[in-house]
Amino acid sequence: MPRSWQEDFFERLVTVSRQTGDPRLASAKLHPRKKTASFTHSEVSWIECVFDTNRISGNPNSQVLVVKCAAKRGTDVDGPLLERELKQAQIGGEVRIDESLVVLQYRWGYGHDEPFPLHEPRRVGEVIDWTHAALRLLFGHLDRQRNVVTVTTASGTETGAPVDFTLALEKYLEDLLVQGWDSLGWTTALQYLGRQVPCGDLGFIDILAKDRSTGDFVVIELKRDRSDDEVVGQLSRYMGWIKEHRAGPTGVRVRGIIVVHEFTLKLRAAAMAHENVQLYTYNLAIALHPVALPGRNQTDTVKCSNA
Repeated sequence: MPRSWQEDFFERLVTVSRQTGDPRLASAKLHPRKKTASFTHSEVSWIECVFDTNRISGNPNSQVLVVKCAAKRGTDVDGPLLERELKQAQIGGEVRIDESLVVLQYRWGYGHDEPFPLHEPRRVGEVIDWTHAALRLLFGHLDRQRNVVTVTTASGTETGAPVDFTLALEKYLEDLLVQGWDSLGWTTALQYLGRQVPCGDLGFIDILAKDRSTGDFVVIELKRDRSDDEVVGQLSRYMGWIKEHRAGPTGVRVRGIIVVHEFTLKLRAAAMAHENVQLYTYNLAIALHPVALPGRNQTDTVKCSNA
């Protein structure tokens, strides 16, 4: 039996996914008989990619690539938050979330039996890039939901030692920066452009901004659990891509910002080697404010901080 165009596309998707360096995308698996590709994640029952007619608008002539994900528990997916994340990331496509089932779809053509144009590398690249962007955002959402109530204490510490909220809250660091953009002092001079901005085949910028006075592009990377060399290397690559594809044609410059909880001497030295790279540290804290009750002594505000 001759191969179908669906099999050919998903074989390419699986091959490229495994070459991205992202272990989550490297879980890609081809299912020739089903004409689908699947991915795995610890928090979901299954993730599948398939070609189909439009499942959201119901238009039988609208051809789409569908990414379907069934979470293990309803709490693994925050529907409204995921929809906002997709919109803010400007990935495109349509989304429908029913309890623990997530459906993302990308429209590529019209016609009930129209074959996908595999002979056009640009079109193939566009659809694969969308799939990777949608999956990365979905994986990130699942990871954050899994860790939303996770707190850590230093190994071997005594009971009652201060709790370190870093690992729990830094999963939301990107969300906190974006949602509080207009109220953060260091961002007042910057115009927010987007988050998880694709850079061709190089990856996705955490946050992209623009200097309001000079028009320079500003690439912002959050270190989180990456090594010093990884975050500096990624920042350099993204800055280079923006310089070539977005800044160069307009005649403006590009600079970078690395946001980290604690900097190391290696990271500081690497930042000093680039005049257009700045280094910022952050603190995360939770404050408990007492409510005055009649007949009781007023207690002080309690702060839990990783500073």
